Amino acid sequence: MYLALEPPWRGGSDAAEESVSVGDTADAGVSATGKKKGRRKARRGGGPGGGEEPFEVDEAIVLTDADRRMAWKGDTVALPPRTLDMAGGDDGGRPLDDGEIQRGIAGGSGPVIGCIKDATAGAALSAEVTLQMLVGADGRATKVRVRAPAWLHDHGLLACARRAARAMSFPATGAPTIVTAPYHLD
Repeated sequence: MYLALEPPWRGGSDAAEESVSVGDTADAGVSATGKKKGRRKARRGGGPGGGEEPFEVDEAIVLTDADRRMAWKGDTVALPPRTLDMAGGDDGGRPLDDGEIQRGIAGGSGPVIGCIKDATAGAALSAEVTLQMLVGADGRATKVRVRAPAWLHDHGLLACARRAARAMSFPATGAPTIVTAPYHLD
């Protein structure tokens, strides 16, 4: 079994990819409830000597099709209507550019990845989790929605991801922007 969270916005071969991979260790055992549990280590990349964070993966958790079903939950994310002043100059600002979006997501992806790891609750699950947010003119996420398997939503992903997204910092450009960040859970 493997658990990998990889932000795909870090492209290029020389960019350090932040990922979480899980490998078996020799100390797997059985819990007091009779469920087989394995102690796994999550390795988070990002350069030489990436830290390892141990966590439990419960092999006895069996996910149903309903648990794996993908669903959007959260706020409706849409750009607000814009008004255009034909008499005056256009002082409405500009949307975020790709570089600004990448820096904002890269700077705040750690807590989002932590939310996804916590929401797995020990289940072996593979999916693409999509975080979509409306970044306001001031550079703060105002509306957030998440597309993920029902299992993750049932284990608190939306509330945690909403807090993490609202803590992300983007430049204030004077215009709202819709930002979408995919996370791969393998």
